[in-house]
Amino acid sequence: MSVSTLAFPAIGDSGFASPPPVAAAPPAPLTSPETVTDCYDVLDMCRSCGITDFTDGKYVAGEGDDRASYLAAQQRQADFLLDQIDCRRRSRVLDIGCGYGRILASAGSRGADAQGITLSPPQLRDCRRRGLAVYLCNYRELFANGGYDRWAHAYDGIVANGSLEHFVQTEDAAAGRADEIYREFFAICRRLLKPDGKLATTAIHARRVGQINPRDLVSGPQALPTGSEVYHAANLHRSFGGWYPEPGQLERCAAGFFELTAAEDGTDDYLRTSEYWVRQIKRSLIASPPAWAASIAAFARRPRAAWNMLRCLLWDQSWNYQFRNPAPAQLWRHTWRAL
Repeated sequence: MSVSTLAFPAIGDSGFASPPPVAAAPPAPLTSPETVTDCYDVLDMCRSCGITDFTDGKYVAGEGDDRASYLAAQQRQADFLLDQIDCRRRSRVLDIGCGYGRILASAGSRGADAQGITLSPPQLRDCRRRGLAVYLCNYRELFANGGYDRWAHAYDGIVANGSLEHFVQTEDAAAGRADEIYREFFAICRRLLKPDGKLATTAIHARRVGQINPRDLVSGPQALPTGSEVYHAANLHRSFGGWYPEPGQLERCAAGFFELTAAEDGTDDYLRTSEYWVRQIKRSLIASPPAWAASIAAFARRPRAAWNMLRCLLWDQSWNYQFRNPAPAQLWRHTWRAL
């Protein structure tokens, strides 16, 4: 799939320019993983179900499972990540893979100058509609041709909240390119940050090194034993795209660019968040006409991707499976300091 970028404005002495209008003419096309862009196109229907973010919340002991608890956990997680990068008034913050702008909005409420990039046109439109400075762009292209060199060392902090899981594809892992891609990510983030800047990442990890053979996933779940760990992994690969880092892999690839200063296991938080998503989507698809309309629109745009996604989430529940005990995956929140 071809996804076009929107040009970044120049950074002058007064700071970041306002985002260009949504209708601005895009420059040269940018190639992005088709499964990833399809995934977020289909998941856009979840907005009609009251779900506007696709990352973990941060729960506290004794908190319930209702909507108020879910929203509080989402805000708590945003605040946590911004605290990790010392976001405050006049901080310059970049959110790589910003989704519908939850982190950007929270940063803005602190008085920060926050920008985001996404590969998803629906997310771009929604963020722009709410006045957020978001651009359709692949982070790997930022310094590819010299066009964004003024962004070098412009940021106090960067957040990559759940986006890192898409940076390496299963085919990349099978070809042995995962370390190279992760190292490139850290190199780009280091170039974007000011001296002593901070990076906060959240990413699902495999529990063990060599846990899944990426070559086993390429043919799809239909070729694998139903309900097995590798079946669910193939289901996720088909619906979401991407590949999970292994234990210690990110720290190894960050060497020379960043020092890991904090790590927190958020697996149970992601389970609670994901269980809420499933309940909310099911309720909405049963009783909410706006959800019916959104799901019909998703099937009209991407029929195969929509079918695979709903089967993955609601029938096989492969997304939730990875966090249920004994959880084969682990969500890590990491904080990094630029060297």
